[in-house]
Amino acid sequence: MGGRRTIVLSLILGLLVAANAVPFDFFYLILMWPGAYCEDSDNGCCVPKYGYPAEDFFVEFFQTFDVSINKPVVRCSNGSPFDAKKLDKIENNINHYWSKIKCPPTDGVNAWKSAWNSYGVCSGLKQLDYFKAALNLRRQADLLGALADQGILPDYKLYSTAKIKYAVTQKLGVEPGLQCRDGPFGKKQLYQVYLCVDTDAKTFIKCPKLPATLSCPASVVFHPFYTWMLNSTATAAAAFDSKILLPTQTMLN
Repeated sequence: MGGRRTIVLSLILGLLVAANAVPFDFFYLILMWPGAYCEDSDNGCCVPKYGYPAEDFFVEFFQTFDVSINKPVVRCSNGSPFDAKKLDKIENNINHYWSKIKCPPTDGVNAWKSAWNSYGVCSGLKQLDYFKAALNLRRQADLLGALADQGILPDYKLYSTAKIKYAVTQKLGVEPGLQCRDGPFGKKQLYQVYLCVDTDAKTFIKCPKLPATLSCPASVVFHPFYTWMLNSTATAAAAFDSKILLPTQTMLN
């Protein structure tokens, strides 16, 4: 009898979640190359308060998007309030791969809170599952590996944007969108990679829409990024959390 009640309760809860879900067409997973941020930021880049990030692409946004209004779906009223403690299970992963390296240093919590309050509450996912999904997709994309397979390395050289798109397409089966910003030598540099994800938050799909503002020339610089490029301040050093481990590439279950 107890088992039947549990099943019925689970079904009811599932229906409630589905009823509260906000319609959207797909996710934008926007991955940022930190080398471009450091090179072009007026204030440089800093070691976050929680320690050194990975030398890799970071998650910048995981947006819910509605094609009919041509805008991200934001700030839905049916989501639960952000709770930083719910991210304790993925602390190491989110610190390294959803990092904020702006100056002065921050602890990242405000960025994650903003992501949840803006998009996560509209995703139909629980808070922890929303962040896990974005981090797992970032790992699955493995942009550094995909680019390296085609001989594209962060080494100040100029690379064809068509070849960059080809490298990602070869890896994922879908073409990305690229955003560039001012770089060294008077050239533009690779800054963001836009990938589209199905509403299941697991599957990369062909982008139904890409922002009209995306702009890159025919060839761009792929600027290096090493953690020694980050400005280390006394505040950042004092706040360094010894619990933070080396970056991990394990999937989040």
